Amino acid sequence: MNVSDIRGLFPGLEDTIYLNTATMCVGCAPAREAYELAAGRWSAGRFDWMEAEQAGEHARGMFAEIIGATAADIAIVPAVSTAAGIVAANFPPARRGENIVVAENEFASNYYPWLLLRERGYDVRAVAADGDVVSAEALGRVADGGTRLIAVSAVHPVTGFRANLGAISRIAAGSGAWFFVDACQAAGAVPLDVARDGVDFLATASHKFLLGSRGMGYLYVRPGLLDRLQPIVPGWKAARLPFESFLGPDMDLSPTASKLDASLAWFPAMADEAGLAVLRRFGMGAVLERNARLALRLQNALQAAGVSFRSFPAEHRSTIISVPVSAPDEVMSRLRGANAVVSLRAGRIRLATHFYNLEEELVRVAELIAGR
Repeated sequence: MNVSDIRGLFPGLEDTIYLNTATMCVGCAPAREAYELAAGRWSAGRFDWMEAEQAGEHARGMFAEIIGATAADIAIVPAVSTAAGIVAANFPPARRGENIVVAENEFASNYYPWLLLRERGYDVRAVAADGDVVSAEALGRVADGGTRLIAVSAVHPVTGFRANLGAISRIAAGSGAWFFVDACQAAGAVPLDVARDGVDFLATASHKFLLGSRGMGYLYVRPGLLDRLQPIVPGWKAARLPFESFLGPDMDLSPTASKLDASLAWFPAMADEAGLAVLRRFGMGAVLERNARLALRLQNALQAAGVSFRSFPAEHRSTIISVPVSAPDEVMSRLRGANAVVSLRAGRIRLATHFYNLEEELVRVAELIAGR
């Protein structure tokens, strides 16, 4: 990959060190242009919503490629909480002993929808973290024959711990449970393969490593499970032939995962199409390889600067590194003064690399955290 070609698509990074993609990506030039074009046409009364709908279909297909699925397996939803809510709402009242297994330190969007299942009689088993990590083994010790769903983050949003999805999938299969994955910090950042890892449902928002903007997200449904789900708030996009189904009285739902679609957010859909096209242009394999190299470079830079942090084995490493500091406000002030954008989570400096970062930026941030 030619670094100058990458940086040329992110002109906003010229004077900024951006290690905050785990919160929101930097908008690439093509996505910004898509927004500006849409806003210009909208303000002139010339916005073409059919073009936006087509952009959404292109985005659906490109996302499917990234996770090893097909477009027919993907629903377009606004957020992970929406996706989890759809799945949770399809659970019937619990029978004796039926339970849900989830880590107690899960992000709320992959936690609250499952907690609500207590009202239907499910025992929601929140697995305690061991040193900030909930391992596959810990989940396996809690799951049993009554477990009906195991929910995890592919990459934890604070620690950066990358879960062993294949191992957790085998635990879920042994219990006869569904396996739900929050991939917000993984899609576009680390390799994902829903077929290889036996994932039943995978959800993500697009405004992080997928180079999209807030308002677009995706839900993967494993083939064979779609018939067991009903849409919760079906709109016209849930129809088999949406453009012929604006009016009643009949309801003929799509045979694909699009029956779970929310109405499309048109501007974000056009930006998503442009952002995902950037990833496709460079090749997802090359992007992921660069991501892994940059994450390792950041880890090495922190070690060289004498900064302590939790280091994971290669198979559990992601693009996120969380650094505990004794004076977070002071460290954040130094970083802001150097135009370095990071986030503070649970009293730790959270650093998130993406393929648009430069190696020299990582060294500089490590020095700033160390107080040099």
